Amino acid sequence: MARWVQEDNETGIYYETWTVLSDPSPNASVWFESYDCSQFVHRTYRKLRELGAKLSSRSQTNYTKIYLYSGEPTYLGNDSAIFGQPALKNLAVDIREFYHHFRPHQSFVDLAFSLLEAYKKIVLDKSFYLYYNYEYWHLPMKPPYMRITYEEVPLP
Repeated sequence: MARWVQEDNETGIYYETWTVLSDPSPNASVWFESYDCSQFVHRTYRKLRELGAKLSSRSQTNYTKIYLYSGEPTYLGNDSAIFGQPALKNLAVDIREFYHHFRPHQSFVDLAFSLLEAYKKIVLDKSFYLYYNYEYWHLPMKPPYMRITYEEVPLP
């Protein structure tokens, strides 16, 4: 199990908060899967079962999931392509400004302003810049734009 944890840690993709779907329907296209702490827990459960463990718990396993709804994403490039090319300076500035609204440790006033600006960009401009495995994607957002759920995920 220790070898598997080390391998999983070295080969997994980087942390991703959002699951990006084409729409809220059960048959929606999945543009990007989240890859977060809960995903590690479920991979670990599956590996333990493969190794012969019998899992049982009286406790529910609940996870907060964040969904974004988007039309087909457009690939923009990686860090060096966007931030290293003078021709893409306007795109680089737009991406920096977009992520500035998501910075941690803001005062209450700054947080309120950031939420308003994020709302304008995501809902009114229908635009979201997704950073996924060192690459940037533009998401053409569509209603309902975002959903946060608290889901029970049973043990395997």
